[in-house]
Amino acid sequence: MPIPSFCIRSSTFGALLFSLASISAAPDWSVWRGPQGNGHYDHESTWSHDWPATGPKQLWQAPVHLGYSGIAISENRAYTVGNSEGEDIIQCLDVTTGKPVWTKGYPQELIPKYNPGGPNAPPAIEGKWLYILSKQGLVSCLDKSTGESRWRTDLTTVAKAPMPTWGFSSCPIIVGDKLFLNANKSGLALNKNTGKLLWNSPAESCGYAATLPLRCRDQDALAIFGYEAMHVVAQSDGTVLWKVDWPTKMGENSADPLVIDNKLYLSSWWGMGAALFDPNKDSTEPIWINKEFQNHIAAPVLHRGHLYGFDGPVHKKNTKGFLRCINATSGETVWTQEDLQGSLIVSQNKLLILTNIGSLIVAEASPKGFTQLARHTGLGKRTWAPPVLHQGRLYTRDADGSATCLDLRQTPP
Repeated sequence: MPIPSFCIRSSTFGALLFSLASISAAPDWSVWRGPQGNGHYDHESTWSHDWPATGPKQLWQAPVHLGYSGIAISENRAYTVGNSEGEDIIQCLDVTTGKPVWTKGYPQELIPKYNPGGPNAPPAIEGKWLYILSKQGLVSCLDKSTGESRWRTDLTTVAKAPMPTWGFSSCPIIVGDKLFLNANKSGLALNKNTGKLLWNSPAESCGYAATLPLRCRDQDALAIFGYEAMHVVAQSDGTVLWKVDWPTKMGENSADPLVIDNKLYLSSWWGMGAALFDPNKDSTEPIWINKEFQNHIAAPVLHRGHLYGFDGPVHKKNTKGFLRCINATSGETVWTQEDLQGSLIVSQNKLLILTNIGSLIVAEASPKGFTQLARHTGLGKRTWAPPVLHQGRLYTRDADGSATCLDLRQTPP
C-alpha cells in the first residue's frame, strides 16, 4: 500500500526545509527537495557518472531502522529517522564514515499498513535546529549538534489533528519564524522557536505532500495539498485565498505541488493525472490537463521548460510505471520511458533517478528523449525516499532500514 510523499514524501524528505534566505555557494542539502526546494542541485560540478562497471564506490552503509524518512545533510552530518521496538530513532551520522555521532529515541508506534511501517517525514534543518514530524503527529525541535530537545508539540492534542490513513508525512517547512505543516483541512502554523500553535484549520484528515510557499494575490501564501482539495492560504493566518477540489481514493494526494511561472501544478494517482492552474484568478478551470501523468508519491522536477517525473503507482508490482517528459507550457507528453518508477533529482543537466527497487540511473535531462548514461543496482528493496546529492556524494535509504553513501566525485581522495 502506498506511503505518502516525503517528505516520499517523501519526506524526505527529504527534507527538508524551505527558506527564503539567499542561497550560498554549495549549500547543504538540509532542506526538502534540496537547497532550492525543487529537486535541483546545480551548485557544484564535482560529481560524475563515469564510474566502473562495478558501480560507484560505496563509502558506507549504516542501519537506520524501519521507515520512509529521507536524509538531511548539514555541516558534515547526515540525519534520518527510523522506528525500532516501539521507538522512533533519530540518528545523526558522520558523512565520512556513516558512524553515529548521536542517537535519540522516543516512544512512537510502528503502525505498519500494507508496508513495514515507521516514520514518513524527513528531517528539516535550519541553523542549529533539527525539526522532526512523527507518523503520529509529534513535532520535535532538537539541537542538531547534540540531539537535546528544545520543544515538542503533539498535533493530535494541540491542533486536534487526526492522523491520516498512512500517518503524517509533511516535511516541516519554515519561513521566517513560522513552521508550516500539512495537517488538518488546510494546514497549520507553529512558532519555530517555541512550538506554539499560531494558526490552525478545521480538524479533518490531511494530505501527505509538503506545504509549498508561493505568492498569491499579492500575499505570501502556501499551497496545501489536502485530503480532497488544494487550498492556497495566507501565510499570516491561514485564510483561504483559492481552492480547487481534487478528490482521490482514500485522500491519497501525496506528490508535492510545484510553482511554474506563478502557476500551480498538482498531480495524483487514481486516475487524476496532472493539471496546471492559476490561483491568482477566481476560476478553477485548469490551463491544461494530462491524464497520463499521474505522480503517485514523488514530485517531478522542472528543468528548462519541461517536467520530468513518474506516472503510475510505486507499490504495485504488477503495474507498469513510466518516466515521462512533459511540456510544462502545454501539458503535452514529449516522451515516455517504460518500466521505470521511483524518484529523481536533477544536477548539471542530468537526471539522477532512484528507482523504487534500488537502482540508481543517470540520464540526460533532455526533451529529445531518454538517454541512459549510467546505472547501478543493489541499493535496497523499497527505496521510495528521493536521493540526496551533496559535495559529490549521493545518499540513499530504503524502508527496511539501510542508508547508503556512494562516492560520485570526479576525483575521489
